[in-house]
Amino acid sequence: MENLIIIISAADISPAIQIARNLPSYTVYTFDPILVDQISSSGLENINFIPFDNCPLYHELDGSAHSAAFDLESALDLEVREIVPEVSIAGWQHLNLYYILIALKWYTALWENLGNKLAGTKVHLFICDTPGSYYFNSYIPSILLLWYLKCSDIEFSGFTYGSKDEDTHLIPELSEENPNEELEQLLIHLPTCWYDIKYFFQEMISTGKTLINIEATNFNIPLPAIRTLALVEAGNTLSGLPEEIRNRIHDFSIALMEKLDQIFAPYLVIPNYRQRQIRHLTNIYCAQLVTYYQLSRYFEKSKPSRIILSDHDAGFHGPIISFAQKHSLPVIFLPHSKCVNDIEFKYRNITVLSHPIHGQEIFDANRKSVLNFKIAYPETFSGSTIVSEIKTISLLLNSLSLNGVYFTRYQPYMHGIRQIVAWCNDNGIALKIRCKPSYSIISLLERDIGISAAELMKNANETMEQHTNGCDLCLMYDMPTTGALHFLNDSIPILNPIVESLAPSEMTLGNARLVPQESVENTLLRLKWFTSDPSSLFYFRTEQFRNYISLFQNARPLRAYL
Repeated sequence: MENLIIIISAADISPAIQIARNLPSYTVYTFDPILVDQISSSGLENINFIPFDNCPLYHELDGSAHSAAFDLESALDLEVREIVPEVSIAGWQHLNLYYILIALKWYTALWENLGNKLAGTKVHLFICDTPGSYYFNSYIPSILLLWYLKCSDIEFSGFTYGSKDEDTHLIPELSEENPNEELEQLLIHLPTCWYDIKYFFQEMISTGKTLINIEATNFNIPLPAIRTLALVEAGNTLSGLPEEIRNRIHDFSIALMEKLDQIFAPYLVIPNYRQRQIRHLTNIYCAQLVTYYQLSRYFEKSKPSRIILSDHDAGFHGPIISFAQKHSLPVIFLPHSKCVNDIEFKYRNITVLSHPIHGQEIFDANRKSVLNFKIAYPETFSGSTIVSEIKTISLLLNSLSLNGVYFTRYQPYMHGIRQIVAWCNDNGIALKIRCKPSYSIISLLERDIGISAAELMKNANETMEQHTNGCDLCLMYDMPTTGALHFLNDSIPILNPIVESLAPSEMTLGNARLVPQESVENTLLRLKWFTSDPSSLFYFRTEQFRNYISLFQNARPLRAYL
């Protein structure tokens, strides 16, 4: 019987290597294109990438997961309304629930569609022994596979790793007195703002206001020289709360667990794993509720004049925004990567700030438009008046998948690249394909497109400034990326060939009024026009750059909004 090693996550690779050493022979299956490079470099052999050709379309999956998360939250909020009538928990875990539902829907469909390929083998699968949280590795994909194998009478061996303490949940340390109550304060919480935190911090410091930073449980970015509310175990804080509140949180916990069990029963049919997932979510809600109560206590005498959050909720946005709503405090959302998606809260005193490239209207949980103003980032621009021909094109790739979920189906994605490569070869134009470094698909591009891995690796290792230099035009392929700004700032023309319909979250990274979004075929027709008439390229580049610069007319430094 053939030994089949299934790798679902990058974290599976290390235990897979250990298992493979004791097998006389084996074949490796992975269904995630961005894992192929990592598996290939691990020393494992007989690697097979099995594309999920009949996969859910991402823009439909995205919409259904958001809708299901909103419905789930509404049911939970209704369930606990009599217990905590003073606050709504809607939105508190929307992003977390969204990613969990994405994983449940995707991997259920994956095993139903491709599980038959496992028949007649002995499957070795690896179970990350931790409940689902955001898009982090968890037991959800492998448990769904385990259940499929069991129901299909396919022999398997399961190996667990990565166990974590599921009952420890951290919250901000708010038990002390606020030492800044006489000063004007900004409460800030900016997880994931890796690229622009230096600029944001300088702008906030320049206001002269006291900054109080809440540390994030995930994606935290340390901020120096300001008061940071570090994280402590929620249970320790809970034990010091009044008995009435402790009893209320206990009842809140029981009500949530009963309702969550009803909701997740169709998805996670193995009771033990379902109960662990439910307990994990319930503990997060309880920790958030403690945070909400503690925020009101900490800022009892003096409220912050503004609350500044990143658009990426790492777990504390819900209680912070509910605290803001209770006291009618203005909230500002900053982008963790230049643009902001729709927000999952209903509070109307939220203002979104974004880069001028942001071209989509932003909606809240009630589908009402949210105020959006533009930030003047510290950028430099370089125009050109030279009429030149196209000698080198950049093909700029974003990630093809996240946690195994495809943003675009694999075969159409590769077919579009193949068309672009063929067109460049036929027209004597050099093509520089740049993978997103952390999500490369170099092995598959070499296998399916014929571009050497050495060349692709060289391009991937370049900085964006190095890559931009020497390119006459950029094709931002399929899902937009903020890497486009490097080309726009240097007045290098850019187009956005689209393979499949984009989800709203993908569209926020682009601006179709500035960067044309067309099919690969229509993009190549436009390129043919540019190459046959260099003046048309000149006029397009000039007009695109002029329109781009005009987006900055009403942009203001961040400090102007604080």
